[in-house]
Amino acid sequence: MTEEQRKLFEDTFLSSVLDRMDTHIYITDLETDEILYMNENMKHAFGLEDPEGKVCWQVLQRGISRRCEFCPIDRLMEKKSEKGWVWQENNTLTGRVYHSYDSLIKWNGRTYHIQNSIDVTEYDRMSNSARTDELTQMLNRRGGNERLAQAIEQAARENQILTLVLYDINELKQVNDKYGHSAGDSLLRYVASITRECLGRMDFMFRLSGDEFVMLFYGRSRAEVEESMKRVLQRARQDRERVGIDYGVPFSYGMTEIYPGDNSSMDDMIARADEQMYIQKRAYHIIRAKKKLSENGQSTSADLFKYDNETFYNALTSSTEDYIFVGNMKTGVFRYPQAMVEEFGLPGQVVMNAAAFWGGLIHPHDEAYFLESNQNIADGREDYHNIEYRARNVKGEWIWLRCRGKMVRDEEGRPELFAGMISNLGKRNQIDHMTGLYNKYEFEGDIKKYLVDHKEVDMIGLMILDLDSFKNINDLYDRSFGDEVLRITAQKVSSMLPANAKLYRLDGDEFGVLCLGSNEEDGQDIFHKIQQNFHKQQEYNGRKYYCTCSAGFTIYPRDGDNYLELLKCANYSLEHSKLTGRNRMTVFSKDILAGRERRLELLELLRESIERGFAGFTIHYQPQVDTRTGVLQGAEALARWHCSKYGDISPGEFIPLLEQNGLIIQLGRWIFCHAAAQCREWCGFKPDFRMSINLSYVQLTEGDIIPYIGDTLKELDLEASHVVMELTETYLAKADDRILQMLRDMKAIGIQVAMDDFGVGYSSLFSLKNIPVDIVKIDGGFVKGVTTDIFNATFIRSITALCHDVGKQVCLEGVETEEEYLAVRELGMESIQGFYFGRPAGPVEFEQKYGLNI
Repeated sequence: MTEEQRKLFEDTFLSSVLDRMDTHIYITDLETDEILYMNENMKHAFGLEDPEGKVCWQVLQRGISRRCEFCPIDRLMEKKSEKGWVWQENNTLTGRVYHSYDSLIKWNGRTYHIQNSIDVTEYDRMSNSARTDELTQMLNRRGGNERLAQAIEQAARENQILTLVLYDINELKQVNDKYGHSAGDSLLRYVASITRECLGRMDFMFRLSGDEFVMLFYGRSRAEVEESMKRVLQRARQDRERVGIDYGVPFSYGMTEIYPGDNSSMDDMIARADEQMYIQKRAYHIIRAKKKLSENGQSTSADLFKYDNETFYNALTSSTEDYIFVGNMKTGVFRYPQAMVEEFGLPGQVVMNAAAFWGGLIHPHDEAYFLESNQNIADGREDYHNIEYRARNVKGEWIWLRCRGKMVRDEEGRPELFAGMISNLGKRNQIDHMTGLYNKYEFEGDIKKYLVDHKEVDMIGLMILDLDSFKNINDLYDRSFGDEVLRITAQKVSSMLPANAKLYRLDGDEFGVLCLGSNEEDGQDIFHKIQQNFHKQQEYNGRKYYCTCSAGFTIYPRDGDNYLELLKCANYSLEHSKLTGRNRMTVFSKDILAGRERRLELLELLRESIERGFAGFTIHYQPQVDTRTGVLQGAEALARWHCSKYGDISPGEFIPLLEQNGLIIQLGRWIFCHAAAQCREWCGFKPDFRMSINLSYVQLTEGDIIPYIGDTLKELDLEASHVVMELTETYLAKADDRILQMLRDMKAIGIQVAMDDFGVGYSSLFSLKNIPVDIVKIDGGFVKGVTTDIFNATFIRSITALCHDVGKQVCLEGVETEEEYLAVRELGMESIQGFYFGRPAGPVEFEQKYGLNI
């Protein structure tokens, strides 16, 4: 140590301050690791008298022959920042745990290392104790959740998959009841020990609750973990006698995979595994019940069915919306459920002289009928009772009721007991039995109720929620599975709603959400939660499905002051969400209404144009050229419409309107006839000319297009080989056997079939393999950025090669610049179409440009 250094660190004031601090501080030379200064507190803790001048790792550690591997100096030097490094050390010399803060300091042109550490041994021990389950000595819920969060973050950084397992001990309550809680504790420890054995170095597990445990496997797939869990269960079966397990399977489990980028909450991840565990547990109980029945047979002894009368009655009344009653016919004392007491203002659950009391609540028009029927029961003239009448509830409303009952006689044949149920017909059909939600009638009633009572709320949000492409789920599996998806969806959405919102089942796959006191921002928050929950593939009963949601949202009183007006606005907004891409929510605005009114008006104008001999419709032609030479091969016929009121309307706007209303069938025939006639004319100048004509899916499903095509070609004396019929990949992907046969019929008469917009559909390769097409038109979106985007170029080249291998030609759309053309020219496709070679033009301009009139 130089004299200058010693002077620096022996400063009386500095030493006095640092020596009084209840912390460990020392300073070292960066190059030699020599200790330049150490405060008295640290010297005392490590038993050192004069450590200055000695190498730190020689006097502060045990069994170390070089700089410690965990030393932060290298990290601090790499960071080249004044910020420090915080870490925790288990010291090999003292056996204590230290929370350390290391940093670099500069003095007189040199840099030194300084460490400030605090002994946290006792705190760490207490902290670990707070995170450890006492019974199983593994992490508890708190510690497990912390570790789970760390693992998810690490896996995301390292791009690793995680598999989360949730398991639950079977029959633990029965073990506790039969053998005592010590036996139950032993079972918990045993299962924890055998499941712990299948954990790897990066895996861990924790006790979530009483008999539930979570296991996390790092970098291991679901299939691998499944095999591990099966081995654990096999081990448990082999250990049954030794451990004292008198049933087959000690636990049920479910699992879910967590991929990098999964934004689900940890609760949602565990909930996914819980759903799978529930399926396994349900199957376990069914098998166990059947086994028990086969072993013991069916007993009819009443001794096996013992219960407390009060408990029995309470269970019955709380399990139904009907009012269950029982009456002593000899005393006239009846008992009614609490719900009925509250609904009709009864003096209590037990009512003396019940018939007379009820008589005061019965509608005057029904009173005689009611009293007569009850008297017949009281006199013993009838044993059964089934009547409908109106009674006044506490709100003064007349409610239709249906009372059904059975009278039981004593040994002498006199009326002794009268019991039955009263159904509130005002609540009939208010519950959707599939989902358990209130239905559309209750939805309407609740909205109207709140609209009348302005004092209760001053703002109401109304959301209509619809499942996107739900039909695909029914088609992929079956309607019963679709019903289960609706039920699960109802449960999930209900659990996400705030206290002031309520979910209803409307029609089909539509749900309604009533949000009291909610504004536009509240509605967006609700939908965002729903959207996040449904943005990934889901699984039920081993079947995977994908289903997003679209919604429309409207607000009272801003958008309307009555139910029908609000419902209309919400539905318009939902319609807009569907039209603009789905998986989104649209808040109602005047623009939405204006857009819908425009669509309705355009529809009528379209209808008028068609009825007037397709007035305003023309056909433009866009060239298709040879990729290598740029020579014209043919053209695509594209419909254009000039509206008498709004001028030129985009095909993207008027074609969907025509398809939605069936008018595309008429226009499609007109387009085919004129485009085919134009093709016949141009073939006179270019014999190999080929015309591509778009075909709507509606024309295939609802029209007799193929006979019309054949008749038209025959009438024009045009060979079918000059015509290509184009359908988009999105339509072709969902083609059924009938549609596929129609495509084959077209090919049989010589017409070629092209798949348009390839690459944007959800099942592109499936379509390529299974749909009988001759030409694949790659969507122009893959041309954008092709000069710099290696993926797009690779995609085009690969699809082209694949198409050629299976005998299909390729046309690339959307080539707009010379740079793009030069980038794709060598990728192998037969033809190219795009603005670079020509924009769609009328027949006169087109034939002049390409010499088709000479």
